[in-house]
Amino acid sequence: MIESQWKHVVEWGECDPAGIVFYPNFYRWFDTSSHHMMKIHGFGQNEMISLYGIVGFPLIEAHAKFLQPLRWEDQVKVQSFIQKHSRRTFTIQHKIYRLTDSEELCVDGYEVR
Repeated sequence: MIESQWKHVVEWGECDPAGIVFYPNFYRWFDTSSHHMMKIHGFGQNEMISLYGIVGFPLIEAHAKFLQPLRWEDQVKVQSFIQKHSRRTFTIQHKIYRLTDSEELCVDGYEVR
C-alpha cells in the first residue's frame, strides 16, 4: 500500500484570531502530505518529470470534515494513503490526528488527483 505519515507542531501563523488552525492550512497539509507520500515511494516531482514527462498530479477535488479544532502548539500527525485508483485518477485519504496520550482524529479528508 502506498502510504505515509509525518508529524507537525501547529505554528502561531497557521491559526486564526480565535487561536485555532485556519481551515486552508489543512488543505496545505493535505497537499504537502500527498507530495511527501509520492516522493518516498519513488514518484517525486523530479522523478516524474525526468522519467515520464509528467509535471505534477493536478488536483480535481478536495474535501475535509473537521471533527475537532486544532490549536497553536498542538502536535499533530498527518497520515495519508491511496484509497482507490482508476486509469486516470487516484484518491488520497488524509487523516489528521492530535497527538496527546492517545491519538484523537481531528480532520478526515481526501483529494482526487
